[in-house]
This record gives sequence, structure tokens and C-alpha cells, in this order.
Amino acid sequence: MTVMAAAMTTGMAMGRRLGIMLAAGALYGFTAQAQTPAAPAATPAAATPAAATPAAPHVYGRIERALVTGSPSIEVAAQLDGGGDATVLLVNDIKYASGEGGMYVHFTIDNGQVMSGRTVNLALRVLKDQHVRDRDGAVVHHPIVAMNFCIGSHAFSSNVTLEPRNSYTPPLVLSKADAAQFAPIDPTKKNTGDANCVAPVAPAAATPVSAAH
Repeated sequence: MTVMAAAMTTGMAMGRRLGIMLAAGALYGFTAQAQTPAAPAATPAAATPAAATPAAPHVYGRIERALVTGSPSIEVAAQLDGGGDATVLLVNDIKYASGEGGMYVHFTIDNGQVMSGRTVNLALRVLKDQHVRDRDGAVVHHPIVAMNFCIGSHAFSSNVTLEPRNSYTPPLVLSKADAAQFAPIDPTKKNTGDANCVAPVAPAAATPVSAAH
């Protein structure tokens, strides 16, 4: 009996120690878990800015306002479609004169369409004197000069054929090459905007000194 009692006492003591050890281990695990710092929250991805929608291109009409830039400048009606191989400006009072640097031409631009409007007198160096025969067989002189223009936001230079203006129609008719920069052109539209570009100013021409014809 004594031996059995002692064994039972020893077993009970060992059981208590084992229980204490298990409880201590559980408490240590809980404490370690409580002390472990939480993982930082994921940083939200930056929003990608939406791509800007490109503005629709401006659609020009068959007739537009054109600024003939020079000294001085003048606004005229320009026809953007139906032109030929050369840009043509219909002017009044074409007169040739010789001056420093070669042959010059004096002419008058009239921006009236139904009746006479504002006029500007210019003198430019002749790049080429084109000879054309009229219906009666007479030789007609069409001087070709370099001029600067502004239509909408387009500033450009062109070699222009000057022809006599016999009726008040759009005085400026662009060539196919010059009109290509305004494509596509809507033939049903007219005067879709003002000239708002800074066009290059032509260099001042030398003053002609004597009339040629």
C-alpha cells in the first residue's frame, strides 16, 4: 500500500507539473503573438490619369477669311477648293516698274465682294512675268510674286499669279497644293473662323524708280 500510495503521489505531482508547463507554453505563445507587429496595410496603387481626348480637327469651308500680310495687311475672301496649279490673286491697276533688284509690280487689292471695299496698294518684286494670250490674241502679262497669307491658324507663303480683277468674286483662289493643308474642306461651309495666326511679314521691297509699261 505504501508503495502504491507513493507511486500515486508521484504521478499526481508529475501531472501537475506537466499541466503547469503546458499552460506556461500556451501563455508564452499568446504573448509572442500579441507582441508580433501587424503587417503594414498595402498601399493602394496610384490611379492612372485618363488620357486626354484629342480635339477634333477644325473643318474649313469652301470660302474663308484670309489675311494678306504685308505693309499694310488686308483681309480678303479666299476660295479653298476648285483651284488649279497656281494660287491666283485678282487685283486692280497692275503696273510694272524697274527698281533696285529687278522688276517690280504695283497693284491694288480690293476686298469688296459685291461693291468696292477697302483697298491696299502694294509693290512687290516680280519673280516671273507670265505671258498669256487672251481671246483676241493679245498678250496679257501675269506677274508672279511671293506673298504671305494667314487663314485660320495656318500661316504660309506662296508664289502667287496676279491677274486683273473683272468682277467682285473671291479675289484669292488657292492652288491645289496650298489648299491641301486645310483638308478636308466642307464645301457647304463658309467663314468658319477668323485669321488668328502670326504670319511671316514679307521683307520690304525696294522702291521702284521708273515705270516699265
